[in-house]
Amino acid sequence: MVRQIRLIKTTDLKHIEDYGKKRVIWLRDKIIEEGVWKVPLKVEKELNLVMDGQHRMEVAKELGLSVVPCLIYSYEEVEVWSLRKNYEVNADLIVERVISNNIYPYKTAKHAFPEGSDLECEFTLDELRNIEVIK
Repeated sequence: MVRQIRLIKTTDLKHIEDYGKKRVIWLRDKIIEEGVWKVPLKVEKELNLVMDGQHRMEVAKELGLSVVPCLIYSYEEVEVWSLRKNYEVNADLIVERVISNNIYPYKTAKHAFPEGSDLECEFTLDELRNIEVIK
């Protein structure tokens, strides 16, 4: 399957787990230094759940980006498991926790994506700040 990058409103994205503030600062500085956004977030197609890219989502907010490049997936095509022994993780539980405003702790949910998931992009930060997306 050939994936295409979609631009999704930053405000429409939802965390499935927490993130590290130091990692956000490091990543923000790296992206500013490079001047371009290269790695799309991996997002669940129904609810815009960020499967991979919690830190990039926060960087996008900090930088005032209107939209973020994303690759879209369904949980039927993605394997998911817990990195923590005391937490059960599956697609239904992820959705349930997001809806109940009880996301997983940082570094809990892990996803394995199908082949071709390493697609990169190159958008300037100004492009992502100023693009308007119509649903």
